[in-house]
Amino acid sequence: MKVIVLIGAAGLTLASTSVQAQDLSGFRVEGRIGWETGSVDMIAPNPDEDEDEEGDEFVLASADDDRPSFGGEIGYDAQLGRSFLVGAYGGIDFSDNAMCSEVFEDDLACGELDRTFTLGLRAGVPIGKSALIYAKGGYSNGKFKASYDADVTDNEEDEPGEVLRFSDTRDGYHAGAGFELGISSGVYAKLEYTYTDFGDGTYVLDEDEELALDMDTDRHQVLLGLGVRF
Repeated sequence: MKVIVLIGAAGLTLASTSVQAQDLSGFRVEGRIGWETGSVDMIAPNPDEDEDEEGDEFVLASADDDRPSFGGEIGYDAQLGRSFLVGAYGGIDFSDNAMCSEVFEDDLACGELDRTFTLGLRAGVPIGKSALIYAKGGYSNGKFKASYDADVTDNEEDEPGEVLRFSDTRDGYHAGAGFELGISSGVYAKLEYTYTDFGDGTYVLDEDEELALDMDTDRHQVLLGLGVRF
């Protein structure tokens, strides 16, 4: 929220210096780097439910991690008059955000974000000679890896300390806002905040015992970008 307020304040400052808006229509390509915070909420059946004084059927745990990220985006914008802009975009970013937590006893569950594809729309208001404040949102597809210490299973094939590993892709959504500033003819810089929700993923730990781990994952990003508009 603080990032969005700062973006808005910067846009209003530029608005006070000029009233002539530049045409921001056209294709654009950008690279970006940033910082992200990933978090995961985990739910697992409690194998010691009968021994638990509270009789809890499930065990809850959560974890988060802060890491750098990088990626790129391509898009097309169409400016409608001097006061409104709409556009579409597609992007990819990478990170090595790893989130681990002890679910119970010595059992460690971890979730890791790898790459994310995005498709979406954005709408904005041109401000000053070459600035833009905008909101964005759309579809996200993330590659997600999970691991789990298999001590909780009673399967004779599982050695103590063996790690179960899973990999899948998650469909989700993202939403954000940003501030874009032209720094020379056709070249712009940007500051952007994006929230992504990758939803739920279920990983079977032991089919015979019907043990499974649910992970609900999301991410907050603050990104700096440099792009070229054609």
